[in-house]
Amino acid sequence: MNKTSKSSPPVVPPSRTGRESQTHYEPTRPRGGSSWPVVAAVLFTVIFVIYGIVYYVMNSEPYKLSESFIRQNSIIKAEIGEVDKCDPWFPIEMYPLGRIENAMFTFDVVGKNKQVTEVSVYLQKIQNRWRIVSAYYKDRQGFTKPLVGGSLSPVEKSSGSSAVVNK
Repeated sequence: MNKTSKSSPPVVPPSRTGRESQTHYEPTRPRGGSSWPVVAAVLFTVIFVIYGIVYYVMNSEPYKLSESFIRQNSIIKAEIGEVDKCDPWFPIEMYPLGRIENAMFTFDVVGKNKQVTEVSVYLQKIQNRWRIVSAYYKDRQGFTKPLVGGSLSPVEKSSGSSAVVNK
């Protein structure tokens, strides 16, 4: 005989501690391994690449020429005093264009008396020599003013030699 009976759910008596049920559930765990090593490897790679780019730029000839130009510039010295720090800032560009390579750097320049200005330097490499094409700074009122007049920079004019670096 087949009996189909509808049975009620089992009754679980309350425990002595006042809990409704003593059933314990374990959280399910994924079968695969943890993904943190992958995340750590990607993060390490990104940091390593960024460090490599910064190291390459800060040790490049145009960067060193730009920083030297800023530290020796009499207009910058008159504006903020003796230069204490030249911190690179964005935008920074270095790219070849045909036979002429170009570079552009922006610096936050801090003087000994803690005044700050922003300086942008544009360079070109012509015949294996880096030349400062133009340079600008922001004065105390926030106006952009040129640092290089004509085809010679102030460093070139004062020293009588070209502000170039041979490669």
